Amino acid sequence: MKKRRIMALVTAAAMAMGLAGCGGGSAAPATTAAPAETGKTTEAAVTEAAEAAKSEGSDNWKVAILTGTVSQGEEEFRAAERALETYGPEHIVTATYPDNFMSEMETTVSQIVSFASDPDVKAIVMCQAVPGAKAGFDKVREMGRDDMLLIAGTPQEDPAVISAAADLVLYSDEAAQGDTIMEKCAEWGIDVFVHYSFPRHMAMELIVARHELLKKNAEALGIEMVDVTAPDPTAEAGLSASQQFILEDVPQQLKKYEGKKVAFFTTNCGMQPSLQTACLDEPNAYYPQPCCPSPYHAFPATLGLELAIGGDDTEALEQIAAKLKEHDAVDRFSTWASPVAMTIIEVGVDYAKGYITGEITDRNDSEKLKELFNSKIDGAKINNYKNADGEEFDNYYTILLAPVDFNDYLK
Repeated sequence: MKKRRIMALVTAAAMAMGLAGCGGGSAAPATTAAPAETGKTTEAAVTEAAEAAKSEGSDNWKVAILTGTVSQGEEEFRAAERALETYGPEHIVTATYPDNFMSEMETTVSQIVSFASDPDVKAIVMCQAVPGAKAGFDKVREMGRDDMLLIAGTPQEDPAVISAAADLVLYSDEAAQGDTIMEKCAEWGIDVFVHYSFPRHMAMELIVARHELLKKNAEALGIEMVDVTAPDPTAEAGLSASQQFILEDVPQQLKKYEGKKVAFFTTNCGMQPSLQTACLDEPNAYYPQPCCPSPYHAFPATLGLELAIGGDDTEALEQIAAKLKEHDAVDRFSTWASPVAMTIIEVGVDYAKGYITGEITDRNDSEKLKELFNSKIDGAKINNYKNADGEEFDNYYTILLAPVDFNDYLK
């Protein structure tokens, strides 16, 4: 596997990953967009400004990145931080949406509008594109900013909704994970598969599609699938209640299915550290992958590792494998070999830069997009999303990787 060396390595000292919208904590201060500027809100003016920017040379570009906080999704936050360090504030502006984004949607929309109020910002990359993304993008267009490229990563609004508002939508292939997760479970000889989620997530089209495929495959493989409703981290009790629920429920499930191999999966980022911790020293507990599969998703916090998030992926996998071996868990844990959520931001910024400077002439250049992904992740399968009715969205792209075997990373 290719090793990915990144310029600006950041340590995971803040790995209190108690965490994300795939829910909660504190974040480092974010750079905010410039204040609104008047006089450039008509379509003619912004189109003229865009053409002028392209003609002035490759150095004249500026991209805004909107992510969750460290608590809501450290990988995305660090990817934005790294882009800012790499390209500088003259090219990158960053901000975060609220931890409780479901009840503070207007704040998310206002931040998107603030980005668009800066005439120098010609593209927005939002990851995760939590509820409010569509409304914010619509506001951008209403402002006359038809020159602006809008990229939604890891969206939490239905495909038909977000793809109509964004120019590009990028997401790990959640639906197809219904195959890859169950293939890993079959390899392990799993007897029971426990699926933790809550109503908000189970109203999301791709999460539902993955769940249905998991259920179908479990039945075909003779694996008992158990659905457990956990507290929503964005509810009044907060993330800590969700994490505590996982820590208490996993032992109960293992006792209920004593003597059987039980695999555990949750749709929420913030529950991953608790789920990994609960499974780590239980010989019959298996963990096929995080909801946002990556070497950096909860593993450093769970295992006490200081990994450079988004650094050398192979080195990170080797350190994780060594720690898992100490707990006799090498054969019970898996993930993906690269952090797709971080790569979505990297690719989004690179694509936006190319579009602003004129190197990319189409808002939706599928071949260029695939080229950028393949330059960063070996073996990535990039496809257009197709819903259950067979409708394909030509600007909605899904990314799929195979699960890793940590035995391959033991030295």
